[in-house]
Amino acid sequence: MKNMLKKIRKNSERGQAIILIAFAIVGLVAIVGLMTDGGIVLIEYARLKRGIDSASIAAAAQFRKNFVANDIKKAGEEFLKFNQSSAAVTIFICDPAPHPLGTVANKGANPVGVPPGAWNDPDLCPAAGQPARKLVRIEASRHVDFGFLRVIGMNGTDIKASSVGEAASIDMVLVIDTSSSMAYETTAGGNPNTSDPSSAANAGDDPEACNSDASRRCEPLGKVKDVAVGFVGELFFPYDRVALISSNEQTLGGYRLPTQVPAGVSFSDNQTNVENAIRSLKVFTPGHCPLATGPCLRYEPDYQGQRCGPLIVGNQDPTTCGASNIGGALTLAGDQFADARQDSFWAVITLIGGPANAAVLPGDPPDQGFCPGSASNPTWYWPANGIYPAGPTGFCRDRDSSSRHPRTIDNSTTPPHYNYPANYDADDYARDAADYIASPTTGQGATIFAICMGTYCQNYPSPDSASAENLGKYMALDAGGITANHGIYKYAVDSTVLATVFSEIAKNIFTRISQ
Repeated sequence: MKNMLKKIRKNSERGQAIILIAFAIVGLVAIVGLMTDGGIVLIEYARLKRGIDSASIAAAAQFRKNFVANDIKKAGEEFLKFNQSSAAVTIFICDPAPHPLGTVANKGANPVGVPPGAWNDPDLCPAAGQPARKLVRIEASRHVDFGFLRVIGMNGTDIKASSVGEAASIDMVLVIDTSSSMAYETTAGGNPNTSDPSSAANAGDDPEACNSDASRRCEPLGKVKDVAVGFVGELFFPYDRVALISSNEQTLGGYRLPTQVPAGVSFSDNQTNVENAIRSLKVFTPGHCPLATGPCLRYEPDYQGQRCGPLIVGNQDPTTCGASNIGGALTLAGDQFADARQDSFWAVITLIGGPANAAVLPGDPPDQGFCPGSASNPTWYWPANGIYPAGPTGFCRDRDSSSRHPRTIDNSTTPPHYNYPANYDADDYARDAADYIASPTTGQGATIFAICMGTYCQNYPSPDSASAENLGKYMALDAGGITANHGIYKYAVDSTVLATVFSEIAKNIFTRISQ
């Protein structure tokens, strides 16, 4: 009996040991599972997070005008797959007109009638008075299967990650040349190809007449406005914003000063207001002759184009005559970025119709300008009748647009720039203004896209016939002394190809903001 009890006790202890060993093995497997499966979860989460960070940027790139919410979702899913992280994706945006049920609160319910794609998240909407932003939040979830932890009844877990991506909004300045050449194609009798670039042969090309005639627009400005309105229609308001600069004042009898249109308004996020501002542009219309200074309209007996008071009265100084104030317009365009958003894409699109022949700074008296008349840089030698240069001269610019002269300042004058440097001319000033826009260190760091349209770009009747095109190329390709962030230059033979040119610029811009 005693031996039997010992045997039973020995077998019992052996059974307890087996149970303890079994529990120990389970515990060991659980510990190994926590390390192994836990590590797998961390690895999968890191992969999901990396993928979703990239996917949010890809999704935001689809956030543009007339986007389809489901396209944003597909972009996010595809980018996750590229990063070897397949997951279920949910997209959130700030929807200004959301479906009543398409809110974060209902996300899990999948209510009937809510279109697929993006859900509305008010947290992504701007605070009152703040500009809208192209924000997309992407949530992704996936199931991770366990290996070792299955022994304790844990087959797997769901992991989730969230990331916010943003496509750059656009702060753009449109600079439109409104000098007198923008009326030379109004009638069939107008001839912008004459040897006298300040003359149009038909009274119908009088800017005073075509600006006020509802049945006939000033051309080519009318076609320029049509294309510009179409281009603006491709932007995504209110996320994108536009400012409009005219190279000249917009009132009858106005001056050559560059002007915000509407006056005093910088960037606007209202598409209708921007389009109306473009449609309101007028060709520069100076007062009637005789004037002691500045340009004027002359009728002897028919409209003969813009003339300049000092020349008509016999003065040989054409400083106040030119209306192509490209440098002044670019300077004012650069000033607009004081009101730009720091996280937006800054761009200037400038359209010119000829070389720079005026250099009037914003806020200057209209009789000022950089138009040197020294023997070393003769830009204004005129015949005795004071109508048009008899010989091959420039017009407030020297004979070689490849030459560049520094702008020196004499602080003894008030304002300092009124003491003109000996060689500093209108073309030099326009290039300096382009540097002011483009330079990331001494300027605004914006990208310039330049268009030169018409005969005077490549065939201006002067020794430097391509001075306008050379200026346009400098603006887009060399301004600011930088090797990156350049825009593009396009030559438009006339207004009929402008739509194609603006389309190419639009594609270039949209590619940049989605990178």
